[in-house]
Amino acid sequence: MGFTIGDYEIRTDTCEVLYKGAPQKIEPQVFKLLTYMLENPDRVLSRDELINKVWKSRIVSDSALSATVCAARQAIGDTGSKQSCIKTVSGSGYRFIATFTHVENYTKNNTKISARNRVQSDLTTKLKGDVFTEAQTEQEQKPKSLQLPDKPSVAIMDFKDIGTNQEGALLAYGLTTEINSAIARLPHFFVIARASASIASKLNLQPKEIGKRLGVRYLVYGNLEQLGKRIRITFSIIDAIHDTEIWSDHFDRSLDDLFLIQDDISTAIVSATDSVIEQAEIERVFQIPTEDLSAWENYHRGKSYSDRTNLKDVEIAHGFFKKAVKQDPRFSRGYALLSYTHTNRRLLNHTVIKETDADMIKAFDYAQRSIDYCAHESMGYMSLGRATLFTNKVAQALPILDQSIHFCPNGATSLLLKAQATIRLGAENSTLINETLDQSKRLNPHCRIANFNIYMVRAMAMFQQKKYEQANHFITRTLHYNDSYYLAYVLAAICQQLAGNAEQAQNYALKALSLLPHCSLDSCERLLPEAKEPRAILIKAILDIGIPQGDVLKH
Repeated sequence: MGFTIGDYEIRTDTCEVLYKGAPQKIEPQVFKLLTYMLENPDRVLSRDELINKVWKSRIVSDSALSATVCAARQAIGDTGSKQSCIKTVSGSGYRFIATFTHVENYTKNNTKISARNRVQSDLTTKLKGDVFTEAQTEQEQKPKSLQLPDKPSVAIMDFKDIGTNQEGALLAYGLTTEINSAIARLPHFFVIARASASIASKLNLQPKEIGKRLGVRYLVYGNLEQLGKRIRITFSIIDAIHDTEIWSDHFDRSLDDLFLIQDDISTAIVSATDSVIEQAEIERVFQIPTEDLSAWENYHRGKSYSDRTNLKDVEIAHGFFKKAVKQDPRFSRGYALLSYTHTNRRLLNHTVIKETDADMIKAFDYAQRSIDYCAHESMGYMSLGRATLFTNKVAQALPILDQSIHFCPNGATSLLLKAQATIRLGAENSTLINETLDQSKRLNPHCRIANFNIYMVRAMAMFQQKKYEQANHFITRTLHYNDSYYLAYVLAAICQQLAGNAEQAQNYALKALSLLPHCSLDSCERLLPEAKEPRAILIKAILDIGIPQGDVLKH
């Protein structure tokens, strides 16, 4: 028995899919999913139902289910953009909508007749003098292009040692494996299996063709060159769809310890790959009409607004993240940044803020939901730690942020928040704080918002140590990165006040009040350290520069 959809035959007795009589390659699990959908047409099949019936209730990730649906579409000539056979029902599941014919029996005689007819047809074509050119033969043998998944997709190609030294070849292999493994642990990437990427690396094809065959948008290449006891690693990130290089960098190291070099460089490359691809995705989605955005594309559009320091942009980001989780109700990273925007509302709101306000309740709820849907989503822990930190539960925030860093050691925001929490607790280990901030900057060196936040935290560290001139140096630099954030001007005013420059302090305070008319000691309290002495000094300075008291939280 089986089914017929246009030129496609799905045979359940032999577990085959044929296109115009020719067998098509299909994985067993994909065939099971396709068959179940055909047996249950024109009704919405939820994710849970598919897992129960097709995977027999085994644990299956969202990405694995999406990839299987994608393969099922491809097997019958459908795509995610056309959805002429398998339609995605936002927030609910999938529905099989194509017209098909149910066939009770496929006999062996039918198969033979079909095969004989094909042979006769071929002979007739040849008798007519139709010559099959070599180009046509190559075209027939050329593999089909795989459909791109919704999330950012990447393949780590074999790093090549362009020398002849054994150490270089060993390092090239080790780097490729380590980078592939590290990126595969990041749940927001669709990463091609190492073995498949290695085979593609040996085919000597153009990036565009490799991208089509592997079904990925981005490729990472690397070369190693050794000279004496020095080694240079050059890597590049390619947009395979447009056949363009979007990033390139190199590292020079001494060959003192091969494994330390491997760890150091792989960490740097993974971090660069993560941030570069995210920025490329943000730029790409701005070329797509808003109404056509997928869940991941809505996420990346919102990401471009999420760190801005005005409520208008925060609301724009919030709107995109809401659309993302509506399209995919289990979108862990979407919930993480929904939490992030609710915390931003608390930080930028013009009214008196309480720990129990509605935004912070939602910030905690969405962060926890992110973790519930993906237990190793580092951004979920980052958002939860951030919400905890900015409700003055500083000591509780640190282990949550450590968990975020554990799942993603390249998380620049988590490192920055950890340094901020450590400072507010009054830690005197300035070396550790500086190392954490340096690592955060190294992981995200070209982001203006990241640099702004790093200088803000460095200024707070100097306040903590009563080094007001150094604090002024850092806070002045923040104004070059962001001249519209009231808190930067409050800090600048405090610096001038404590340095005895009352007039300049007043000017900065007036600027802060012009940016946030309801600015008060309460809206500034999140920058205050926990330790009583420096906290008291800063509270007095804030009041002296003319910032009203408001309803500051007592300690």
